[in-house]
Formats: sequence, structure tokens, C-alpha cells
Amino acid sequence: MEQVQTQPVLTEVKEGVFTITLNRPQVLNAMTLEMFSDLRKAIAQAANHAEAEVVLLRGAGGNFCSGADLSVLAKLSKPEEADVSLTLINDFLMQLHYMNKPVVALIEGVAVGAGLNLALHADFVVATTDAVLQEPFVHIGLTTDFGGTYLLPRLVGMAQAKRLALLGEKVSGKEAERIGLIYKAVEAETIEQEVNQLIAALRRLPRQALSKTKEGLEKGVELTLEQVLAWEKAQQPSLILHPDFQNLVQAKL
Repeated sequence: MEQVQTQPVLTEVKEGVFTITLNRPQVLNAMTLEMFSDLRKAIAQAANHAEAEVVLLRGAGGNFCSGADLSVLAKLSKPEEADVSLTLINDFLMQLHYMNKPVVALIEGVAVGAGLNLALHADFVVATTDAVLQEPFVHIGLTTDFGGTYLLPRLVGMAQAKRLALLGEKVSGKEAERIGLIYKAVEAETIEQEVNQLIAALRRLPRQALSKTKEGLEKGVELTLEQVLAWEKAQQPSLILHPDFQNLVQAKL
């Protein structure tokens, strides 16, 4: 008889892909305080795993994540516990956002609140066309969290960010792609294939170049043009001397 995996966060490394799966399908993978600790551990392992070239973030049971479990909100009402928990969350979100390798999020079903913002820290978000994405915080008297106030204006511009965060509108995967919130929306029956093709494309690219380019894009949002040019100037010589560049150029001669 096959054993049911009951851990709330599952990890697997296979063929260069480090997969992190939110695993509470009975409650649409709502996140608990225990899961926050598990996520920090899993994300750190993914960042440091020598064989992991791409990180895949997904949910079990046909949904990505319905947000934070109500038990979390109860804990956060106590200031001393809130500080510890929110610091923990901030730690793993920073590590996920600035991961030194590409991160892909696969969204099926619902991606709501903290669950949606967790996915948006990935470099590529692929969702089914009929997935439901929502920032519902204002509807329960809270502000957008999990980095949503940072991510939304940068991804979709301020007008659409206010639509999502202030009105708390639900959008489909198709609409999310249209406004630039996610990378791509595809039919449910093709999403596994689409994600596998994306991961294969990323794995064919030089790891050092991907890491540095990702770092540069993040810096480019915050720095002046002069600072960005100085950063590029500092990076390119070492990449030119890297075996990846030498081998790729030689192959084209």
C-alpha cells in the first residue's frame, strides 16, 4: 500500500530540479507557522544544493495556496509572537526572491493572499487559464503582505496594483497574464508540459550567467543608470573568463 506523505512541505531533487510542494491539500495548502519554518529550511536547501539548477514551487492536490491558515492570524495578534513569526517569514521571502538560481512557480486552482505573493517571488509564474488569483487582505481589514506591496507595483504598475490590492479583485490566470502579473497562462491539461519545457530551457543556459543576470535585473530596479553601468562593468570580465563563455563561443566558431 502506498504511503501518504503527511509533511506539510515536501522537497524533492530530480534531474537538476529542486521541487518544493505545499502539502495540505485538504485546506487548499493554507500555510501554518510550522510550514513557515519548513519553507525557510527548504528554500535554504534549494539555494545551497549543488545539483539543483532550477527551483520549482507548487502546491499539492490541484491548488497552489489559499494563503495563511486562520491559526496563523490568531498567533499574530500577540505582539511578541508576531515579531518572531514575521521575521521568519521575511527571512525566507528574501532568500526566495534573491535566490541565486531560477525559480518557477506552478499555479493551479487558487493562489490567494500570502499564497499568491509567495508565488510572485518566483522568476517565472505559470498558471492555468482558469486559476483564481486574489489579494484579499483589505476584505478582512489587513494590508497586503508577503512582499505584495513591493511586488505588485513593479510587476503591473501602480494602477493595476491598486486594482488588485485596494479592491481585492479576483483575476483569472488568463487575466493575470494579460496585465503582466505572471509570465504565462496555459490550459490545465498542458501546464505540466509547459513548465517542464521552461525548466529544460533554463537548464540549458549557463548557470553563472543566469545568476548574474538575475542579480543585475533586481539591482536595475533600484539603482541609477550610472550605478548599473558600474555593476555591469564589474561583472562582465569574470564572465568572459568563465569556462561557460569560452566553451560556448568556441562551439560557435
